[in-house]
Amino acid sequence: MKAIPTASAALFAVAALLFATQAGAGSRRSQDVPGWGNPGGCYYGANSKCWVYSHAADQGRTSCQVLDINADPGHSGPNSVTRSAASEIANIAVGEGYQWAGGCYDNNDRDATPNASPRETKSTLGEGPDCSGLVWRVWRESNRAYPGDNSFFFWQRSTYDHGPYDTTAFKYSSSGNGAPHVKYGKSSIIMMDALASDTHIALEEFRIDSGSDFVWEALGEAYGTNEWIESYRPQSRFSGVRRLAWG
Repeated sequence: MKAIPTASAALFAVAALLFATQAGAGSRRSQDVPGWGNPGGCYYGANSKCWVYSHAADQGRTSCQVLDINADPGHSGPNSVTRSAASEIANIAVGEGYQWAGGCYDNNDRDATPNASPRETKSTLGEGPDCSGLVWRVWRESNRAYPGDNSFFFWQRSTYDHGPYDTTAFKYSSSGNGAPHVKYGKSSIIMMDALASDTHIALEEFRIDSGSDFVWEALGEAYGTNEWIESYRPQSRFSGVRRLAWG
C-alpha cells in the first residue's frame, strides 16, 4: 500500500482527533456541566482559602502540599511569561482528575477517584483541579484576590491551592478593581484567553469555526480535566476573559 505523505498524515491525524473529540463532547453535553455542590463553609476572598487538605490528618492522605495564603512560590514581573509558555502548564493538566475547590494533580494522566461520592464537594479528597483553579494556576496569578499586580507566580502542580477566584470573579472582575484579568470581547479571544459563565470557565486553545472552540477545561467529577471541543462562544451566558500582561 502506498504510504501517506507526512503532511497529509498529520492533517488526517488532526481531523480524526477532532471528529472523535466532538463525538465524545456531544454525549457529554446531554448531561451538561455539573453543578458546584455544597462548598461546606469554603469562602473565596482575600483572607480565606478553599482547601481540601487543610487539616493535618487530611494532609497525610495526599502527596499534595498545602501552603499558607502568604506563601510565595517565586514570581516574575508583568510581561515575563508568554502565552505559549502558559500552554505548557495547561497541557500538564490534560488527563488528570477533577476536584471541586481543587488545585493539585499528580501528573499520571488519570483520575484515581473518578465519580467520587459525594460529587463536587471538597470533602472527597479527590485529585485534580476544578475549572477556576485550573485557570488561576495556568495564568500564574497571585494567591491574593485583586492584588493590583500583574506579576506571574510559579505555582507547582503538587501544591494544593485553588487561588482566590471563582468563575464569577473571573467573568466580572476588571483591572479597575485590581484584578490581573479583564472581560474581553468573545470575537477577539485567542489562545490562552478564556470563556467564562457564572458557573464554568474554559481556556481557549484554538478556534475551530464560528460556533466551536478547542479548549482546556476541568469539566467535572465524571469527566476530569482534558481538551474538548465546546460551543461556549455563541452562548450568551459566556463572556470572554483575558489575563493581562502576557510577554
